[in-house]
Amino acid sequence: MAAVVVFGAAAVLGLLQWILGLVADRQEMSVGGVSATTISVSAWVGGAVLAAFLLLCGVLLARVSVTDRPPRRLARVVLVGGAVVHAVFGALAVGLVGWSAFAGLMVVFALIVLTLTLYPDLSRSRVPGPARGGRRLRPRGR
Repeated sequence: MAAVVVFGAAAVLGLLQWILGLVADRQEMSVGGVSATTISVSAWVGGAVLAAFLLLCGVLLARVSVTDRPPRRLARVVLVGGAVVHAVFGALAVGLVGWSAFAGLMVVFALIVLTLTLYPDLSRSRVPGPARGGRRLRPRGR
């Protein structure tokens, strides 16, 4: 479910950036000496990069759900980055858009964090077992 929600968030945020680029392009005014074309192209490129990053997060979440294995270190870092992006956007959305947008972004944030906590990082756990070479070491007195 988290993967589907993140795919939806990628589509919505990418579409929003595309619309913002269109608005900036049709506005025909410069901001701080930067042309409207530069602003619109920057919005489109930023939206494409953001959507691609969130699609990557969705693919990683789908892989976790299909294989039922925890994400490895790099995948875990990418998913934490996706959670941070949603948390920051949620904080901005409260003031700019409203509480409903904040709630939607926090649902996505919670699903990503839930996935990361349900599948703990197994590479750090130390499981007691046989010593090197497959043999158990015996005490010397016996």
